[in-house]
Amino acid sequence: MKAQILNAFGSPQAFQLVDVPKPVPQAGQVLVRVHATSINPLDYQVRCGDYADLVPLPAITGHDVSGVVEAVGPGVTGFVPGDEVWYTPQIFEGAGSYAEYHVADERIVGRKPSTLSHLEAASLTLVGGTAWEALVVRAALRVGERILIHGGAGGVGHVAIQLGVISQGFYPVSTDTFK
Repeated sequence: MKAQILNAFGSPQAFQLVDVPKPVPQAGQVLVRVHATSINPLDYQVRCGDYADLVPLPAITGHDVSGVVEAVGPGVTGFVPGDEVWYTPQIFEGAGSYAEYHVADERIVGRKPSTLSHLEAASLTLVGGTAWEALVVRAALRVGERILIHGGAGGVGHVAIQLGVISQGFYPVSTDTFK
């Protein structure tokens, strides 16, 4: 399979497209053919060397996956080949998403919503998870509560704003509703 390997920390030119062995799913894992991935500030920080002590080189980096299950390891019960999935690879634990295939533990993989393309789904896994963790898990935001979000222009911010809108009981509707 083809993968973008980070050979040194620094510029984007530090990546090299190479052939590497296709991973094989082990017990509890799924093998996903990556249809889309994205680039987040975390990816930039990893490439620049901000987490050099956590990323041994050479490395396959990347933190968003949208794709299709190609194979499952022993004991996997929630997915079968052909399922469309999305997830964030476990950060700083193994290979990332800048490759044709990725292996992940079944427990971190979710079914991709059919209303999202692979490109859309891959743009939401890390930022959506970050916003959810901050507002719903840690801040315990509930329906009816108000929240002020400063500088919500980035990836996490735009999702946080949408979660804040939902907490007010307002749900996005199609503009077709008003025609």
